[in-house]
Amino acid sequence: MSLFWKQLAGMLTVIILSFTVFGTVLLQTSFQSLLEKEKESGLEEVRMLQYAFLTAVEGMEENYALDERNITRLAESVAVNAGGSQSEVCVYDKNGQGIYPCGRTAGELCSLLEKNSTSGSNCAWRLLEQNNSHLMEAVARMDCEGEIYYLQVRRSIQYIYDSRESGYRNYRSILFVLTALAALFSAVFAVGYTAPIRRLSLAARTFSRGEYSQRVKPAGNDEITVLMQDFNGMAEKLENNIHELKENARQQEEFTGAFAHELKTPLTSIIGYAEMLMTMEMGEEDRRQSAGYIYREGKRLERLSHKMMELIRIGKLGIDMQPLQMKTIEENLTHLVAAKVAEKNLHFICGLEPGVISGDADLLLSLVGNLVDNSSKACELCGTICVTGRWENTGKKREYMIQVEDNGRGMPENEVDRITEAFYMIDKSRARKEGGAGLGMAICSRIIEAHNARWEITSRPNEGSRVNIYFPAVNTQKEAAHE
Repeated sequence: MSLFWKQLAGMLTVIILSFTVFGTVLLQTSFQSLLEKEKESGLEEVRMLQYAFLTAVEGMEENYALDERNITRLAESVAVNAGGSQSEVCVYDKNGQGIYPCGRTAGELCSLLEKNSTSGSNCAWRLLEQNNSHLMEAVARMDCEGEIYYLQVRRSIQYIYDSRESGYRNYRSILFVLTALAALFSAVFAVGYTAPIRRLSLAARTFSRGEYSQRVKPAGNDEITVLMQDFNGMAEKLENNIHELKENARQQEEFTGAFAHELKTPLTSIIGYAEMLMTMEMGEEDRRQSAGYIYREGKRLERLSHKMMELIRIGKLGIDMQPLQMKTIEENLTHLVAAKVAEKNLHFICGLEPGVISGDADLLLSLVGNLVDNSSKACELCGTICVTGRWENTGKKREYMIQVEDNGRGMPENEVDRITEAFYMIDKSRARKEGGAGLGMAICSRIIEAHNARWEITSRPNEGSRVNIYFPAVNTQKEAAHE
């Protein structure tokens, strides 16, 4: 059963049960109230007739005997005086034999009086049903000069039962109308209540078919709205993850193709020159030249394998974070790049302000060394490479920035976003000529990510490039202790 029908059935059940119980209690309470009033009225009437009868007995002249004939006459007089009411009046002797009217017996009624009368009370009442009609009887005991008589008042209370039955019929009609209205209201409410759930279900089915941009529009501030917002958040993350997976798959495919190509070129040269050495007769100079080609291409494969191993190590093994003195990094960096900058007679400037960051010393040197290596390849003879470091406050954070800047040939802005892709080279022939494999910036990106750092790259053709790397500050006390 769907949520709509469950909610509709539940609301109808609650409404019908509530109105049924309420109506039953109301009608029954009204019936009991009327019945109680009739009882009090009957008892009051029998007491009044009792008083009138006893007063009449006491007012009889002394020469009148209290015999059955006079009692009958008095009972008839009392009954005639009560004729304005709807009650039937009877008088019985102590044995329950009818005196007025004659021929009746009231033994049961007399027993009822003796059984139900309380201390100080000489009246009793009961309900009975005769000929499909409901009656109420009230009886009073009278002590007349040592003789016991019973006065009975009987009246019909059928109108109370008829009123109750009429009330039930009317209420059933009203309940039918109320049920129809409640069904209509419940259906409208259930449709409105389940509409957001249906929209959410439709969006989920659409999303499952591959339309990852599908979203639902939240409305209101209830739990379903929160569920819609959670769905949109989940869909946003899934869409981003799917796009990221597709992008990773694309990059992986390009990486595999580029790696195969990078392996193919040196291997082709190595195999070709080796085959020449084995099959052809050549002079010493030609043999030395062929061996040199094999050596250079072998060294290129060695560098490529080292770069690949470095990428794998950073991605799989992680790093051991240690406090690093920037002045120590500056000294080691100067020694590391000395030979490289001397080759092209480059002007190298290195100035790192004192400070402590958390990281791996070897990876950090590899990071800055790769950047300096790229700058040296981009610079012409006598170019300038400048490495500086300083503390900067960016927003509420304090970060240490290392900047590597050169005045080389730069690169187009549309190439900046792709230089961190493995094997991506702007000028492949020039890069291979200078010993590049297209992995340096990819390694830099992995090292920065492993250090929880960030970087910004800006470059313009023929104006140079600048790379800013921002490292998060370590604990201030640790920093002061190492400075």
